[in-house]
Amino acid sequence: MPKEPVAVVGIGQTKHVAARHDVSIAGLVREAAVRALEDAGLTWSDIDAVVIGKAPDFFEGVMMP
Repeated sequence: MPKEPVAVVGIGQTKHVAARHDVSIAGLVREAAVRALEDAGLTWSDIDAVVIGKAPDFFEGVMMP
């Protein structure tokens, strides 16, 4: 399989608060993705693939004071 060039062209993150009860995990992913698209000046139709990773629940909040 030929290797296609890939690039990170935009970044986005969710609103930072202690807890978000107004949105689901999927909603948080979408919020960050929309902000990354806006940062890159792209639309959903410009994207060929998306890779999402999530730490196991065991690690969630490990680095929080």
